[in-house]
Amino acid sequence: MAIHGHPDRGGLLKMKTRSILLVLLTLAVLAPLSLAPRLAHATTVACDSSKTVLLIQDITPWAGTTNHNPNGADVNELTAQHAAFCSINSSQLSAYNLAQFQEIVIPSAQNQNYYNNLFPSGSIHARISSWVSHGGVLLANLADCGSATGAGGGWSTSACRLGASSYAFVGGVKHVGSFSDENTVVTSSSPVVTGRYGGGHGGQISDTGCVKDLDCWGWSSHAYFTNLPSGTTIILNEPHGPVFIEYRYGDGLVIATTTSVEWRYDYSQPASQNLKLLANAIGYENFKTVCQEKDGDGDFNGNHGKGHFHADNDQCEDGNPNQVSSNDRGDGKSFQSTQIQTTQFQSTTMPRTLTVTGLGVTGGLPVAFTFVAIETGPTTPGVASFVFSDGFSNVGPLTSGSILLHGW
Repeated sequence: MAIHGHPDRGGLLKMKTRSILLVLLTLAVLAPLSLAPRLAHATTVACDSSKTVLLIQDITPWAGTTNHNPNGADVNELTAQHAAFCSINSSQLSAYNLAQFQEIVIPSAQNQNYYNNLFPSGSIHARISSWVSHGGVLLANLADCGSATGAGGGWSTSACRLGASSYAFVGGVKHVGSFSDENTVVTSSSPVVTGRYGGGHGGQISDTGCVKDLDCWGWSSHAYFTNLPSGTTIILNEPHGPVFIEYRYGDGLVIATTTSVEWRYDYSQPASQNLKLLANAIGYENFKTVCQEKDGDGDFNGNHGKGHFHADNDQCEDGNPNQVSSNDRGDGKSFQSTQIQTTQFQSTTMPRTLTVTGLGVTGGLPVAFTFVAIETGPTTPGVASFVFSDGFSNVGPLTSGSILLHGW
């Protein structure tokens, strides 16, 4: 039995009130007859070395008439949040080098060819899982079996039929088809719910009625997740299981949902469009990319003496002011930064590298400095480097302590 998706193909609309009273209405046609659908195939946005965010998209999710970007909700919101993004289609994935990207976005409601390319042999593409494990942050909008023309593909065998066996996503996560209009908040402190990083289109998510934030979008979610990794944070639920989750995979992070975020964003009635959930998710992905652990402390065996270093460059994560210091640069003098001027973080090549420049004081005198930290690896000790404007420099491998430049 084929499962249908959104109101443009009819269905049952569950009306939720504070007393959870459900009134079932049979709907013949919900979308206005005057609506003319856009072409489903999305135009790619060219990639170059300046792009740090990748959208993998074959067709526009739920491509109805809209006041937003014709390439869809994800493109519209990435543009609104000034993301340095580009896009490819799924057929390019096998040959594409993902190393330059810090974030990847997967859209909902794609065609079957898209899911076949994304899940070769029934498991998520090795390039994506490897990219995440090396520190990438993935936002995966995984509502499949969409109702729009050409959008009925799914990530399971016998796609979009009850009882179909799910393909395996990053970390072995799977899903079970379950079209629900009842979504509820589980983790109210999540920025996906609070909207802390959602920008101009974001905001607090509430569960207060139909066609507001969560419920009655016909359908609000298309499946629920199963086989969750240990430590997974469940953000939103439907009656049978989680529909918005967050979990670690290797050095990276996955934020995934089966909710119809793009449908409500580009809803056919502009006055009822709800941009918040997608805006919150895209903003949160960016925050988790930018705001990671960037700390280090220890001793190093330098080319100009044995030195000490301490670095804290993740104020957004722990609230402590960014600073660099040393109780012995290698020449017996201490150093303390007074101003951080620039920070550069190289996350796309291993080992990761942090470069900090600024002003400080050593031996009671002002100096400019450049500090470079190379992350400690599984079999490598990490490297610390100081260059000061008073002519002293020192660089060498760590003999104690560590440098951590990823994680949350």
